[in-house]
Amino acid sequence: MNKPSRIFAALFVIAELSVLPAFACETELSESAVREAYFLGQRHDEKTGAFLAQYTKYLPKPKSGPQISEVRLLTPLAQIVQVSQLAAPGYNAQQARLDYQKRGDSILLTIHIEFTPTYNLMQTEKSANRVRADQFWQDFRFRLKQKGEWIEPRSTRGEPEYKYAVGGGSKVLL
Repeated sequence: MNKPSRIFAALFVIAELSVLPAFACETELSESAVREAYFLGQRHDEKTGAFLAQYTKYLPKPKSGPQISEVRLLTPLAQIVQVSQLAAPGYNAQQARLDYQKRGDSILLTIHIEFTPTYNLMQTEKSANRVRADQFWQDFRFRLKQKGEWIEPRSTRGEPEYKYAVGGGSKVLL
């Protein structure tokens, strides 16, 4: 699948993610909603995992081009659950409320783009080789739409994650 098709596929997944339970998309969450989200994150069990799993979609590997392997869209409520789940001991409901107030009602979109055999670290362009920069993710455009209006991001950032695999006696960068 070519790059524009992969981008539209990701947007389709984002549209699917927008069909989350209505309570997860409230704005200005109530104190009780923040408290319940905090305690759900503190459970560290299958209920927490199932709740957060609703916000992530995994896409299959394409025949060619880059792989958009994971798209995660976290609402303010889901962010509270995730922060609570990952927090160090001593984190409490009051701190969750303060963190939510500081963060505000933002949506966090995370997209994992992976190299494939047809879209890898070394790319041949005509007859010259070039190494993809750590900022290759900037070649991709993702947009969110709400009630017919495109949402401009407050900020975007990317960072490479390098994983090495050993196969056939050689080291391959994935």
